[in-house]
Amino acid sequence: MVQGTTSYLTQLPVELICHVLSYLTANELARARQICKTIRAVVDHSEQLRYTIDLGFFRMLEIPSDRCRGPVATRRKELRDFEASWRNIRYRRRCDFRLLTSGLVYEFVGGIYALAGEGYLHFSALPHNPHEDSQPIHSWCHPVDMAVLIDFTFCPAQDLLVIVNLAADDHHHCYDLHMRSLSTNKPHPSAASTVLKAVNERNNTFYHATGPVKIQILDKYVAILCRDVVVDGNEITDYFQLWAWRADKDAKFAMQFTESMTDFIFLAEDRFLLLADDGTITMFSFAGDQTLVAPQCTAKLAMPTLMQDWHFADAFLGGNPAPTTDTMTNFPHPWAKNGDSSMFHPTADDQLFAFHVTVYRMTNENDTHSFVFFVFRNELLRLQSLYEKEFGNQEGSQRPCLPYSIWGRSRTHWFPDNYVDWQNSVYGYRTVELLSESPILFSTEPRRLRVRDFNPNLLCSISRVRSGGVGESGYLRPFERRQRQFDRGKSVYRVGIPAEAEGSSVCVKPFAEPLGNGLPHREVVTEETFSATEAMMDEGRILLFSRDHSKDLLNLEILVM
Repeated sequence: MVQGTTSYLTQLPVELICHVLSYLTANELARARQICKTIRAVVDHSEQLRYTIDLGFFRMLEIPSDRCRGPVATRRKELRDFEASWRNIRYRRRCDFRLLTSGLVYEFVGGIYALAGEGYLHFSALPHNPHEDSQPIHSWCHPVDMAVLIDFTFCPAQDLLVIVNLAADDHHHCYDLHMRSLSTNKPHPSAASTVLKAVNERNNTFYHATGPVKIQILDKYVAILCRDVVVDGNEITDYFQLWAWRADKDAKFAMQFTESMTDFIFLAEDRFLLLADDGTITMFSFAGDQTLVAPQCTAKLAMPTLMQDWHFADAFLGGNPAPTTDTMTNFPHPWAKNGDSSMFHPTADDQLFAFHVTVYRMTNENDTHSFVFFVFRNELLRLQSLYEKEFGNQEGSQRPCLPYSIWGRSRTHWFPDNYVDWQNSVYGYRTVELLSESPILFSTEPRRLRVRDFNPNLLCSISRVRSGGVGESGYLRPFERRQRQFDRGKSVYRVGIPAEAEGSSVCVKPFAEPLGNGLPHREVVTEETFSATEAMMDEGRILLFSRDHSKDLLNLEILVM
């Protein structure tokens, strides 16, 4: 901003200066404070502008609501209390919820936990408000045929429930996808077809489903990955299909793979990622209109090379995208008996993905090791231009892989891993897991809880506190100096160190090349222990499940942050 423009702005009334500055983003406001003392004073004395900076610092957004959220000062305090609860794992409300049934087919989306069992899908809208402990958990159920049920998922924002059933043996397809209303179980009024047929690519061909499936909803799209499909009794293959469920009766495209694909996730509305059992990551893009063509491979990424005699056994991923505000507010929520939705959500501009890989030794298959690494979605998307620069616009299915040494060391962070359902243990920039020293998978011993936060702004605030500034890397610094934010009697803290400071040239067995640790993070481990075997999370809750040795669910405990 030139000096003349600055002088004109500072001569305006304070109310007009605030109005002009209200159009700026959090980063722009932080930089505007450095222009002159007048602008700094205006920002420092405006609750609304300070609230904007705080939302940017914590990388959160406020979800619009029909209910009155209260004045800006109240909302800003709630944001800070909310973030302090996560930083210290100091939950503000604890609820016990006895599950009505037990089963292995479940889903946790949009604050609703659902479980299939005893002929029904059981749904529970979990509490989110730490101040309203008198409200009961609202539950409802829909009948389902457990004999043919394979999987299900739902999107609360669109009142959409998708039930995946096994097709009859005499049908020329594998699965029926039933498009239902989440609240009423009636056919969804916006669906182009009440039943979508999965794996029906060729006429007069019989398909037999033998493997698991994964289904995901992203706004107008529904996609399914079907593994180990037997074609005409002899060919085993994997299929990936996608529909625009409001417009399509038939899939927009179907992809067939002879190599084993274990998982997938949407990267954006027109991009998705497929993960092979050897860890190969393949990214695709597709057009989002009626002239849709076959997906185009935009990048292939390799895992780190292994030592001799070691091989990858399998790979899975987890990531829970933050929903956008429009899809959360354009639809009614008839199940929301506990009040309004959460006030804050992670920003949708980026999110953390978790990749779980298992390796084994060929000469001793009992010698296995599991690892998890984390990477940001935007880093994966940016790799597509790096891939094109490295290999050009090659076509065909046999495209080369970008070596891990080029793409991975500075963009990922690796940890040894036990059994964690990372699909529901990553949300926004945070991860959660239970720590156990027992070799028993579902040990009943009490466990500590660990939360990692990969928000780069927090690392900047730990290293240097400076009011409302912007660091050299472009990350926001906290708006005001904070007191020490932990109680040594409650939690143990550890700050992750960037790769260059940690000696990343060291190889970790069984990898033949350095992994690198390119994502600094903040780690909190509770001193309190919990009688739980699994942990899940969303934007404002930690779910703790306890199972017996038969893997039957016993209880659910909800920590509201």
